[in-house]
Amino acid sequence: MAATIETVSRVGPCSAQIDLKDIKDIREDKRKQIIKRATELLKKWDENSPEPREIEEQISQDIRLSEIKKWGPENLPAGPNVDISSDLIIVEGRADVLNLMRIDIKNAIAVEGTQIPKSIIELTHNKSPITAFLDGDRGGTIILNELLQVAHLDYVARAPDGLEVEELTRKQMVKALQNKRPVSEIVNNKILSVDISRKGKTVIEKKIKDSKNKYKNILKILKLNKGSKIAEYISNSKITKKAIGIDSEENILFELDTSEVFDNLSEFSTIKYLILDGILSKRLISLAIKMKIDAIICVGTEENLKIPRQIKVIKV
Repeated sequence: MAATIETVSRVGPCSAQIDLKDIKDIREDKRKQIIKRATELLKKWDENSPEPREIEEQISQDIRLSEIKKWGPENLPAGPNVDISSDLIIVEGRADVLNLMRIDIKNAIAVEGTQIPKSIIELTHNKSPITAFLDGDRGGTIILNELLQVAHLDYVARAPDGLEVEELTRKQMVKALQNKRPVSEIVNNKILSVDISRKGKTVIEKKIKDSKNKYKNILKILKLNKGSKIAEYISNSKITKKAIGIDSEENILFELDTSEVFDNLSEFSTIKYLILDGILSKRLISLAIKMKIDAIICVGTEENLKIPRQIKVIKV
């Protein structure tokens, strides 16, 4: 056919000469176009198609989600073994519980906020050991302070600075839990810290090496004589783990669990000193100021707590 075309010598009224320069198979172009398009489609399919490992992880996550249950009257997210396990891990939220289940830890429960639910407070008195596993940020510190004030804890584990428990890898979670610290190590730093604002100035801190000197210094700060019973009350509070309210005559007004102090303090209008075997919170010191309490003796204070000049706070 190509050779025949070259025999054409006239086109219409004009003379013509046709020379064939090339013969091209358009089927080859179509094949190249098909191959190119097929490559594009396959690439998109590979990008959107999950790997076998991802499919396995998704299935495992769906199974774990179905295992998380609602616990207590507050319907708190919890692992399936919270009731049957002797020990307990307290975390911040549902995602933390789920992440711990990735490493087969099924006895975690979430507080779901900075206000510690009463059911968790009661649960901490029936389990041992109890570990608080919290985020490595300010929110985690706030929750820790609340837990130390109202609940029983044995250990504290924290995520690395700036990270949340739900973000941690398996390795990071295992390492954080292995490096957990006893609560006594956190709160018992053997430092007597007296926070007294004088003309907007300073915080006084004294290192106390032994119990005798510690109580002697406390009496001196409170301007009490050597025969005062305050030292004895402080010692008893550490043994019984109770908060003690004392009037100006050094009579005991009450002995309560630390978690009950805020709700009941306003009933004791003659209170002058409060001994607290726990962490002093912002709301409790606000109430103490309203009631004109002279001094609070406690284990520690909430982070960044400001101490007004009209009240003495002594950390032992």
